Amino acid sequence: MDLIGREDVLAQAHRVLATTLHSGQGAVLLITGDPGTGKSSVVSAVVERAGSLGFAVGTGKAEEADQIAPGAPLLVALRSGQAPVLDSDSFTALSSLYDHRLWLVDRLASLLEEEASRRPIVIAIDDLQWADRLTRFALDVLPPRLAGSPVVWVMASRDRPSSATSEPIKTGPAEVPLHQIELAPLSESDVMSWAARRLGSTPSGRAAELLHGAGGNPFLVAELLTGLVLARAAGDVSDEIPQTIKQMVTQRCHAMPEASQRAVRISAVLGHPIHLDDLMDLLGDDIIDLDTDWLSPLITYGVFAARAEWVVFRHDLIRQTVYDTTSAAVRRDLHRRCARWILRNDGSALAAAPHALAFARSGDAEAIRILSAAAAASSEVDPVGAADLARSAYLLTKRDTADHMELGLQTLGLLPAAHRDTEAIELADRLLAVASDVEVAAQLEFLARGALWRTGALEEILTRTEAFANVEVSQVAGTRLRSIQALTMTRSHASDAARQFAEDTLAASRRLRDRPSEQMALEALGEVARKEGRHRDAHRHFHHLRSLFGKSYLAPEIASLQHLDRYDEAHRLLRDARGEANAAGVTVAPALIEAQIWQDHDLGRVEDAEVGARTLVRLADEVGDEDSAHGAHLILAWLCVTRGELHEAREQLTISLDSPVPDPPNTTLSEALVTGWLSAAEGDAAAAVRILEPLLNGAPLTLSYWPWIPGRMRNFADIGLAASNGDLVRRAAHIASIGAERNPGVSSFEGQALLLRGLVDQNLDVLAGAVRILEDGPRELLLARALTDYGLALLEAGQRKNGISALDRAWGPFERFDIRSGMETVQMALRSAGVRRKHWLPSPRRAKTGWESLTTGERRVAGLVGSGASNRAAAEALGLSPNTVATHLRSIFAKLDVSSRVQLANALRDVEFSQGR
Repeated sequence: MDLIGREDVLAQAHRVLATTLHSGQGAVLLITGDPGTGKSSVVSAVVERAGSLGFAVGTGKAEEADQIAPGAPLLVALRSGQAPVLDSDSFTALSSLYDHRLWLVDRLASLLEEEASRRPIVIAIDDLQWADRLTRFALDVLPPRLAGSPVVWVMASRDRPSSATSEPIKTGPAEVPLHQIELAPLSESDVMSWAARRLGSTPSGRAAELLHGAGGNPFLVAELLTGLVLARAAGDVSDEIPQTIKQMVTQRCHAMPEASQRAVRISAVLGHPIHLDDLMDLLGDDIIDLDTDWLSPLITYGVFAARAEWVVFRHDLIRQTVYDTTSAAVRRDLHRRCARWILRNDGSALAAAPHALAFARSGDAEAIRILSAAAAASSEVDPVGAADLARSAYLLTKRDTADHMELGLQTLGLLPAAHRDTEAIELADRLLAVASDVEVAAQLEFLARGALWRTGALEEILTRTEAFANVEVSQVAGTRLRSIQALTMTRSHASDAARQFAEDTLAASRRLRDRPSEQMALEALGEVARKEGRHRDAHRHFHHLRSLFGKSYLAPEIASLQHLDRYDEAHRLLRDARGEANAAGVTVAPALIEAQIWQDHDLGRVEDAEVGARTLVRLADEVGDEDSAHGAHLILAWLCVTRGELHEAREQLTISLDSPVPDPPNTTLSEALVTGWLSAAEGDAAAAVRILEPLLNGAPLTLSYWPWIPGRMRNFADIGLAASNGDLVRRAAHIASIGAERNPGVSSFEGQALLLRGLVDQNLDVLAGAVRILEDGPRELLLARALTDYGLALLEAGQRKNGISALDRAWGPFERFDIRSGMETVQMALRSAGVRRKHWLPSPRRAKTGWESLTTGERRVAGLVGSGASNRAAAEALGLSPNTVATHLRSIFAKLDVSSRVQLANALRDVEFSQGR
């Protein structure tokens, strides 16, 4: 298609390419417009220009019939052309990641970042409106991830994607400039100029009227001009040609032999280019009447484009017109033929599924079979798509058939992975209403209660348990139902009862050798142990679960090690998990990121913990996981309280409280804890007591394990002391003593318990004992706080020298970890004791912008990335994950007011020059 009238559009696109070459910053060029407005031609011209400028270029195109093929348009783009963006080894290595979309996108980001350090890149995706979920997810995440690298994303779409706005995209390390080009209809003068070139003279009369009726649509203009040229070449100068493209295409198709029409129709139904040999095979007996050179007339008629050995529609609108003018009955028959041909040739039910959806009618066994097989094939790659396919198959079944229950069970089994537990519960109830076999009913109950457990609907599980109590089922089915009940009891019953029930269920599951019930019973025992604060037992159960059922239990195992002060072992597990993820080019699981956050927090690396929390927030936002984002904001709020960043803490808490998520287990409790601690830090001790005192009163019998986290009761005691509430301090001390009894030999528990007892009794010897125990432990901030309490008590007792010594020792960890609240407490006490030392005074708060605003971790990352290291290389050098490096970069770019790696490198050179290096 000619590009008359698109000169300004191409100039704008070329400016985007030039800006990226100059600045090294990524960009998104979004080309939108109605069908036929020339989007593909503009993309081709931009790609050609990019190649001439030295960009590595990759092009892909989404197909309507291939929406179910995850990531195909993007992956094709990365290997297109004579000099592909990715080499074959890198591309082949991606295949193992297709079932983990976040990991796959992470790996793509790393590969593209490394490639962009050698040459600028353009990745063009045409027909974005047909893109599958994985492609859309990748195109939402990758541009902001690569904002600081010279990567231009050229996307053409009929519709404006919902994620695109006229403002820069702000979800990545830096803002990504978004340049949108809306292709408007051609002007009348452009149309006439184009026509004059094609026809040799300016059209008039009927030809001018028809061109005017095209409304400036480039495709319609091109088709009309083609018709005029063909008509005049045949000696017809009347210009009486069809007024619409549909009429034109229909006329051309009707002029063909019937056999040729069948070839055109089946190509339109197939929906994508096909090799000539494959089309002959697909036509089957219909090729008998085809002429030897049947394709040439179709190219002459303008239906197909001239492509060696390939059958390709000249434009997708022609294909759509052929499809639309084919009767519904014929279309269904052709879709069925296409599905059978696909299955016969490569056996891919997934590829045949779009055709099955098109020809399916209620009770169609063939369509049901294809859709069910496609759901099973895609369950790991695309859980959401798999659930949709299974549901479509289920809806085709008739209630009185065996398929109805079988497909219902398949759908029910796939919905949890798609995070559609509410839908799973509703489906299970519908199936239960028609289930006549008690074993099937028991299986449905098992799946329904699992979904209810994940949504926190404990009362509903208990009600269903009572209603099903007298139904006789097999031992296996009964044991599975009891295993769900065991899990439920960890949040609804006293620990002794829950533990005994779980142990009995575990014994039964092992006798029956039933792994699903064994897994749930073991998990119930782990939850009971955590709820009671018996962390050695919890570690034993979660370690056993991991050995039997995989790494999904690694995070709770690490948490139990941290609660036992076994931070070295926890570090090794976290390091190995991070190393495996980095080697595979995948993202560390969010649960392990959270485990690393608390590892850093407990060991005083609060700044690193905050970076981890911001990483968790970003990842949750990227995948649209509102539940995880809610929890991540709460963690970040607590860390900000610890660091004394109270305004930021309040902002994060507000975001969490305002998030539109259902009430998962412990959400209200967590919000109350953070709200209370923040109120106390803001100086409103009375409000903190009002919020937290009810929680403390119920702590010994709570169904959550929050009281048994080392250091928690120390926070409550501080609030009680600030509010002059002796009862609160005594209750916190009592609970701390229970924690120490349940975790003998763990210094954090024993030291905390002894410290609070010393505060209650105002006993210097007990406080000194607490300090000695905590000195042998790994948690320096717990020791610093104990030294502060001990120093204050010594000063009050008149032992000024010893008190000053204890406070001096407390100052070190507070200063090293930048815990300003601790430093301020020590400074105030020393001043009150008449001590004047300059180095005690807290340094001014770090600047908000510029080089001085960067933290130590940010400076390390800035130095490596500014020197040309990729995120992955920087992560390996610093012992971090690439996602953590990306979070550092996001902060660095904002503080230094840069938007690319090139600008970061320039900023670092300026700093080095100013410092005389």
